[in-house]
Order: sequence, then structure tokens, then C-alpha cells
Amino acid sequence: MLSRVAESLFWMSRYVERAENTARFLEVNFNLLLDLNDIAIVDHPNYWNPLIRVSGDPDNFVEHYTEYNAHTVTDYLVFNRQNSNSINSSIGMARENARSIIDSISSEMWEQINNLYHFLQSMTPQQVHNDPFTFYKEIKNASHLFQGITDNIFSRTEGWDFIQIGKYLERADNAARLIDVKYHMLMPKNGIEHDPVLDSFDTIQWMAVLKSCSALEAFRKVFLSKIDPENILGFLVLDRTFPRSIAFSVCAAQEALWRISGSSRHRYANNADRLIGKMEAELSYTTVDDMYRKGLHDFLVDIEHGLIRIGEQIHLLYFAYHTPKIEPHDISEALPFTGIAGGRANWSQSQQQQQ
Repeated sequence: MLSRVAESLFWMSRYVERAENTARFLEVNFNLLLDLNDIAIVDHPNYWNPLIRVSGDPDNFVEHYTEYNAHTVTDYLVFNRQNSNSINSSIGMARENARSIIDSISSEMWEQINNLYHFLQSMTPQQVHNDPFTFYKEIKNASHLFQGITDNIFSRTEGWDFIQIGKYLERADNAARLIDVKYHMLMPKNGIEHDPVLDSFDTIQWMAVLKSCSALEAFRKVFLSKIDPENILGFLVLDRTFPRSIAFSVCAAQEALWRISGSSRHRYANNADRLIGKMEAELSYTTVDDMYRKGLHDFLVDIEHGLIRIGEQIHLLYFAYHTPKIEPHDISEALPFTGIAGGRANWSQSQQQQQ
């Protein structure tokens, strides 16, 4: 397979997943407004700031807006093309990647992603503010339809594997960011006694974390007790059966990489396989107590940085054009990498935008 085609399939898939995750976060946040309206001040800037932190580029936000609120955060995360992670930017880049390889994907795949792009162009910020739930549902459904079409039509070749790698690396990265930001918002503060109102507030917030990953129903089938932070962490990070957990996503990406390279659990063919195999093994033998002992923030940051390194190696191995052999410690100097706060922007994005 041509490197150009493999790269476009990878980023097409990754951008669609990114747009869906952003829509999911925003939809859950607006639903949270209704749940918390009677027990908390929901228009406080600290309530909207975490959404920008999850997206990975708070500095860029403050360059364009003076305050955090429903209107500014929605505009930035949905419409702002200067935000490379906005829904508009993500679908625009997914469409450009799909258009560049239109002969390598099905007409149904192209039609779906093109329809989603034009739907976004027809929307205005005021329309989204007037009916955010319908808008975000449309984005999620469009992503699900695109992935369903791809699953049912695309041949199980190397191209399929690159689509899976892009999707699952993005999904793992988003999950790690969401858990990191939300957990530190909801951590119990030392020396503060339990307050029934605050406990109710935290329960609703923890449910929102699960809903952001479409995990609430699956979680309740496993854990019948009340919402518990430790159980939520174990489920969203370590569970091997839930498709949006970090462990499941890393394992799925690893299997796709193995099919391309011919690696196995006992033998790796390249550095990308080695790094993802190491991460998968660590997740296999990690417990929630281990995460606490290390420090949850440090644990999740290690995952985010590990995913960046895996992506860099995939770029060097499969996508880079005329790139000489580079030792791992020289990667940062060799790549045109413009990652935003942990790799939200990609190594190829700057090249694609210049073309």
C-alpha cells in the first residue's frame, strides 16, 4: 500500500473519531446543566474550562476569547477553524483526507463524510445554541454511520488496519484526557467533611464522565452498586470488554499493527510494535491501586505521552517520505511535529495544510 494512502486512511479515521468525541463531551456537558441547575452554579467559568483542557489547547482559546461560558466554548470547540481540534476543523480535515484517496474508499464512505461536512457548513452558532442536543446527536449519529459503513464495506486489507489504528489511538487519547481532567476536579479534598449536596453533585458529575464515553449502561451491568470513583477508573482504564476503555483501545490498535507488520506477542518487528506492546502489557498487569500509588495524573500523562511516541513511530515507519533512519532519541528533532499539549495536533497535519 502507498504511504500516502495509508496516511490518509489513518487520519481520516482519527479525525472522525475526534469530532465524535468532542460532540460527546459537549452534549453531556449541556445535559449536565439541566441536572445541576438546582444544586450548583453552572455558568461559572470553572465549569466550562475543563472542556477546553480536555481538547488540549487552553492557550489558543484565551487568544480568541476573554471568558469561559457556553457560547464561547461551543464556538471554539464546534466552529473555530483556528482550533485544529474543533468539530468543524476535524471533519474538514477528514474530508480532505478522504477526497485525496477517493479511489481507495467506497462511494458510500465518501458520501457520508461529505454530507456531514456540508451539514456543518449549513449550521450557525445560534442554531447550535438554540438546540444543542439535536446538533450533537446528529454529529454522533453521522460518525456511527460512517464507521458502520466502513465496517461493512471496506475490505480487510492493510488499509482497514490503518483505519483501526487511527480510530483507537484517538479514542485512547481522548479517554485518558477526559479521566485526567475530570478526576482532579472531583477528587475529595483533604479535611473537608462530606456534604450531602456536594456528594449529590459529585455523583452526577461521575455519571457524566461515564456518559461521555457512552459507558454508563455498560458500567451498571458490571457494577451494580452506587457510582464509585475507583470502579469507574477501573472500568474506563483497564476493562478489556468495553470498546471505549483505554485498555481495549490500545489492544485493538496493537492487533491492527501486528497484522500489518507480522509481529506477535513474543516477537516485535519494529519500534512501534515494541512501544504499543509495552503499553498493552503494562495495562494488563496494572490495578487501580497501582494507579493511585503512582499518582493518577502521572499514570495518565504517561499513557498520553506513550500514545504520542507510538504515533511518531507509525509516522516514521509507514508515512514519512524519504526519511532517513533515525534513532529514537532524535525523533523530536526530525519530525515536523506540532503537537498541542500532548499530541492533539498530528505530525502530518502541518504538511497536509501546506499542500
